[in-house]
Amino acid sequence: MLRVIHPGLLTSLVLIALTGVITTVTAFIGYYVGRDSLRGVSQPVVNPILGNALSHSGQERPTILDEAEIIARTQATIADMSNTSTERDIVPAPTHPAAPEPQASEQSSLPIVAEDKGVRLEVRSVQSIGQDLLLNVTLKNDSSQGIQFIYTFLEVKDDHGNLLSALTEGLPTELPAGSDLATGVITIPKSLLADTTTVTLRLASYPNQDVQLQAANIPVRGE
Repeated sequence: MLRVIHPGLLTSLVLIALTGVITTVTAFIGYYVGRDSLRGVSQPVVNPILGNALSHSGQERPTILDEAEIIARTQATIADMSNTSTERDIVPAPTHPAAPEPQASEQSSLPIVAEDKGVRLEVRSVQSIGQDLLLNVTLKNDSSQGIQFIYTFLEVKDDHGNLLSALTEGLPTELPAGSDLATGVITIPKSLLADTTTVTLRLASYPNQDVQLQAANIPVRGE
């Protein structure tokens, strides 16, 4: 007479069997899907024994470059790049002609004349009065444009390159185009001229200094 199986044991056996079936089916499906997705993909084989088998199967053996060949190709590429860079035409940068410097008078005797762009400065004579040295000068504008001067910017230097203080009298601050001759006096204290033989005057137009007048070697010794 068969014993009656306990209902709880029967339920456990059914669940175990069902779990096994589900696991088996899932594993089969996973294997099939994975195999299908990796179809045509294989690891390259470099074993010389298997080389013939791969060639018969239609797969191409991977090509391994020799180290010496790689180095030779790299050096050739670098040499080509160097030759290309040296063969390029070098275009020189455009050069701009230097602006002409104002012409300085090199006369050693009076009168001394400096001229730039139609504007003329002339040192006519030198006089000694009391403790001062007076330079009698004239200005004239023969150009087609008016010129302005600010005489606080007048530069007076001795033959050692030292700046000297000076005062101007009578010279106009503006010279119209085609102006008449203007006269004036530049006064230099004698105390500044102890070891000085000549002086130089430099006067530039205001504000752009387009006109630069320079009269050099004005004799002052013995005056």
